[in-house]
Amino acid sequence: LRSYLRDESARLRRLRRFYEKVQALHQDPEASVDNPLLAFSLIKRLHSDWPNVIYNDEAAGNTQALHAGLREVEQELPGAEDLDGAAQALMRLQDVYALSVKGLAKGIFQRSGAGHSPLYSPGRRVALSADDCFHVGKVAYDMGDYYHSITWLEEAVSLFRFSYGSWNLEDRSSLEDALDHLAFSYFMAGNVSHALNLSREFLHYDPSNQRVTRNVAKYEKLLEMGTGASTRPLRRPNSTRLQSRDAYEELCQRPRGQVGLAGVPWSPRSHCSPLTPSFAPPYPQPAPERLLHLGCSYETNSSPYLVLQPAKKEMVRIQPYVALYHDFITDAEAETIKGLAGPWLQRSVVASGEKQQKAEYRISKSAWLKDTADPVVRALDRRIAAITGLDLRPPYAEYLQVVNYGLGGHYEPHFDHATSRKSPLYRMKSGNRIATVMIYLSAVEAGGSTAFIYANFSVPVVKNAALFWWNLRRNGNGDGDTLHAGCPVLAGDKWVANKWIHEHGQEFRRPCSANPQD
Repeated sequence: LRSYLRDESARLRRLRRFYEKVQALHQDPEASVDNPLLAFSLIKRLHSDWPNVIYNDEAAGNTQALHAGLREVEQELPGAEDLDGAAQALMRLQDVYALSVKGLAKGIFQRSGAGHSPLYSPGRRVALSADDCFHVGKVAYDMGDYYHSITWLEEAVSLFRFSYGSWNLEDRSSLEDALDHLAFSYFMAGNVSHALNLSREFLHYDPSNQRVTRNVAKYEKLLEMGTGASTRPLRRPNSTRLQSRDAYEELCQRPRGQVGLAGVPWSPRSHCSPLTPSFAPPYPQPAPERLLHLGCSYETNSSPYLVLQPAKKEMVRIQPYVALYHDFITDAEAETIKGLAGPWLQRSVVASGEKQQKAEYRISKSAWLKDTADPVVRALDRRIAAITGLDLRPPYAEYLQVVNYGLGGHYEPHFDHATSRKSPLYRMKSGNRIATVMIYLSAVEAGGSTAFIYANFSVPVVKNAALFWWNLRRNGNGDGDTLHAGCPVLAGDKWVANKWIHEHGQEFRRPCSANPQD
């Protein structure tokens, strides 16, 4: 009996430690959404760590209640796809924002190299465990992405070495696992010498492992044949063959400008300056004659709808024409739109030839709202028509698309208008997308800017503002300068609502120019 009580007490202490660890990490429900490291940690604990504790041999006795409780909520817990997606999101943030993996493991969002200030400073720093780093590296390893597997498994090995000998109940991996995967990653990357050293270290902990013993013999033979340490730098995989990746990432990494000053009542004087931060040195500036047209103003656009409450317009760029309308919606309207869309959110798709399909270069969830869904949606349509002067009656505009970009959510460079007559956009039989209105329904703490690649500027997320641009020139051709991207959300939960307006029905509202090239 004494032995049984001692074992039960030890088991309960372990469960208590696990509970206290999770509770300490996730006291603030909002924090788990805002901080990507907390979000990843929460998903991992709900998917694998907690079941691992419950079904562990140490918890074999008197656990019927725990098992039953887990089965009740199992369908609502994150799945393997969610956990792998969260790991890929961390790798995406690592790449786009040039973050140091060693810094991320410590909870610091800092670019690699010396002299860089953190891109995001959470209120409470959360470190990743060795097992967390191993899982991210293992996801990359399973995809054959040895560039990322090496960086994350190196950190996992370092952390496992530091804590070797202490057993963590929720860990699914070990130093031996990390060494094994890291050695093979280096072998696949061409660095046989380092693969051999790591495999020998593995055998120090597990000398009877025959597979690793055979690997050591194989690596030694390769080195005898003259295959030594690789001097080739590891190259990042470019799965989407993104030609403009460097420009895209440089724009995403730029410091957030003063567009939409937080907490400052809007006025042309407080929100505008002769040179907006998006163009500030050392980045290329627009021509001086174009700067004269940049500024802020109260606009009625000759619309009776805007006479008593003019739109607060900030000109961001002349070519392409991009304008930001501050305080376009209220907090209550934004919450209503998110609430309406929430139950219908599904993984976003993109046009691919004549079809639409999911793609890794667009990670988000979206839903479509008709103007009959709620008076707020109908009011937004009227407001958009007033500021643009365009006809939004069916079939001249699409339904309101509501998009949620969560952990690492992004949309790589793309055009909103169709670049092929076979595009699904032409099924509406109302022509191409002439204009885009994108409404920011939420704020984010870091990341999430809208980057215009060829035009070389970016616009940060400004809560309750609406970003407007023309996709087509007056002659009906697509404007190549509108190639744009949604930078990954580094911290926060980004919600936007898109309204795409088509060219049919706008013939007299935006007529052709006398210049065929315009």
